[in-house]
Amino acid sequence: MKKYIDKAKTLAFSSTAKDTYFLFVGNIVSAIFHFLFIWFIARALSVPEFGIFSAVSNLVYIISPLVDLGISGGLIEFASYFRSRGEEEKAKEFVKAAFIARFLFLLLACVILVMISPFWGEKLFASSDFYLSLWTVIILLGIFWSYFFSSTLQAYRRFIASSVVDNAYAAGRVIFVIFLSIGGLTLYKALGAFALAGIVAFFAALFTFGFSFLKTKPSFSVYKKLISFSGWLGVNRVLSSVSGRADIQMLAALAGATVTGYYSVASRLSFFIVVLTSSFASVISPRLASMGDREKEKVFIRKSLLAVLGVSLGIIVWVLLARPFILFLFGEKYKDSIVVFQWLALSMIPFVFTAPSVSAVVYALKKPKVIGVFSFVQTALIFILNYLLIPKIGPFGPVVTYAITNTALALWTWWIVLKFYWGKH
Repeated sequence: MKKYIDKAKTLAFSSTAKDTYFLFVGNIVSAIFHFLFIWFIARALSVPEFGIFSAVSNLVYIISPLVDLGISGGLIEFASYFRSRGEEEKAKEFVKAAFIARFLFLLLACVILVMISPFWGEKLFASSDFYLSLWTVIILLGIFWSYFFSSTLQAYRRFIASSVVDNAYAAGRVIFVIFLSIGGLTLYKALGAFALAGIVAFFAALFTFGFSFLKTKPSFSVYKKLISFSGWLGVNRVLSSVSGRADIQMLAALAGATVTGYYSVASRLSFFIVVLTSSFASVISPRLASMGDREKEKVFIRKSLLAVLGVSLGIIVWVLLARPFILFLFGEKYKDSIVVFQWLALSMIPFVFTAPSVSAVVYALKKPKVIGVFSFVQTALIFILNYLLIPKIGPFGPVVTYAITNTALALWTWWIVLKFYWGKH
């Protein structure tokens, strides 16, 4: 028994665990700043104005990951690999290539957005105001610094610095919206606060990472390797960005506002499980990318599996304490959210187990195509199952859908990992 306790202690205080803690805490702080920003604006603006603001911000959060096209994943692969071998300049070449590629994709998206705005503005923003498309472009250019340098610092395993960039941007929005609310907050002022936060993110990136990488001269082969590796990750990123927002939108359309409200509380709480899992995956991915040794990777994967077992146990404890927890935070009127959250949290356990398996498939086995292909299946399943189940079982429709798709991903990726590392060779 003592042997297992000692092993658990070693795992809990390992460098991987500490990096996960730092990144998770940073993500939680960023989520709190995001909540404060939205809370302040929702109270200050009228309901129609807040609806327009939400349409703009939602479009920003859809486009930002779309224009990444998996490049951040490719950067983790190559930057981690070359830095582990002491080739710092080569790593910086890939950073510059990623910077230029992602910025060009962003500019292309912005041009398309401005061009279609006169025809689709009413559908995109719930308003015919052309300036909303320009505000969206400005915000996208500002959020670029946070998105790019946060992922770059994670590729360099500088997780505290990555959290600093994220939280500088998030805190900047809160500070600017408070400052601009002097004399009354308007829609344009709220969008201005969103845009000005990009300046804070720029200086945070300057002090944490710098721009010396721009002096490098990456060859065409560097761009080719980066885009080639990132291709299937980009497919996954695009499909995940769309399918990840399908549950609440489909509930609103098929089950009404009340059911959507109950589910939204459960969804917001379960989001912390997603944050923890994503933080853990962000920590282990660069380590697997830089090892290049099958035996070391096997040991690391086993340790990672022990960590997710601990997280899963924590989720079960949270499920058992859900009733007093939710009633204390939200009150009696959300008591119907309790059972939804309990089952939704349990449906996320298979997703937690995909953190080491997906990271191994992409960064150790070098098979991002596997994840990209599965994204098509997962997206189709999410839309089909939600469409069939929501009219019949309401808020439990997305719960069943997540249980099925998360379990399928876990079984598929772990089968690949087990076959590669522990199968017959």
